[in-house]
Amino acid sequence: MANNVYTVITIESSKEAIEKITNLLHSDEIEKADWMEKSSLLADKLYKLIYPNFPENPSREWMIENLGAKWCFVHDWQIDDDIIDLTFDSAWYPPEELFHEIADWFTKRGEFEMEARSEDEAYLHVSGGYANQNGSEFICEDDGLPEYPDEDDFEDNED
Repeated sequence: MANNVYTVITIESSKEAIEKITNLLHSDEIEKADWMEKSSLLADKLYKLIYPNFPENPSREWMIENLGAKWCFVHDWQIDDDIIDLTFDSAWYPPEELFHEIADWFTKRGEFEMEARSEDEAYLHVSGGYANQNGSEFICEDDGLPEYPDEDDFEDNED
């Protein structure tokens, strides 16, 4: 079973750019759906917007190569006038490739700032990223992380 990695991508841009992506992602079908179905529908619309070649039933290999994880769905979202927060739930790794593709989409629409923060439920790596109209960088560090404490290394302080 895969570890879940939760990634929050915050995008700050012009009101016009945020409105454009909101209008492209919004639909009556999403509005009427329950939360789980909304999540799936929103992810499909986002992936089709970002990836012109997004397949109807993407394979594990396609997802890893193009999004950065074998599966990835939109867990939560918050949209304001000039900010969007998208929370993704993915397998094993954060959606690093998706982060870069979203940055490319916003680069074509002017100035923006975007950051990503990821949390691995098993603490196998630490990751995050930053992007603006000048480029994007994402770091996923899985070497040199602190070891979990071994309880045998501590004294029992029970009295």
